[in-house]
Amino acid sequence: MSSETLESKVDDYIDQIKYDNYLENQERNIMANKKTLEYNDVWKTLRAVDCSRVIENKMGLDYIAWADAWSLLMGEFPEATYVFDEPIFYGIEGKRTCEVTCTIYIGDLQRTWSLPVMTASMPMKSIIEPSSRDINDAKARCFVKVMGMFGLGLHLWEKREKPASTLTLNDERPF
Repeated sequence: MSSETLESKVDDYIDQIKYDNYLENQERNIMANKKTLEYNDVWKTLRAVDCSRVIENKMGLDYIAWADAWSLLMGEFPEATYVFDEPIFYGIEGKRTCEVTCTIYIGDLQRTWSLPVMTASMPMKSIIEPSSRDINDAKARCFVKVMGMFGLGLHLWEKREKPASTLTLNDERPF
């Protein structure tokens, strides 16, 4: 190998080290300037999201479809991720019921919720020997409920006679 080729390789190696160091410094600066999320910040942000345009109604119950809820959440916190645990089955063969669990992560924050696999019609009851479709539907419901635990669309589950903005400290609370 000629000395010119060796010098060229050494120069390329030094340039690569400089570039790697530059990237590490950039990443360190980004992380140093990144604000740590607090539960309260996420709560306030998601409670303020207007969900009215995506609320649907089925059999007299208001709900938000999972895709709409996820879109709203990602609009505010695009770093959010989620995980579904393996479904848990209870009971004896032929009479088993099932529960699904979902965890959503926003930065270092997390919320988890479990939900039985239930019928869609009222009164909602656990499904015995649920199909994969039943389990998938329950996962979608659970997914949206976890977003509600962060504040997104939680008003759909709240039992209030008046909207939150009209309650005062002197009002008698219905709970």
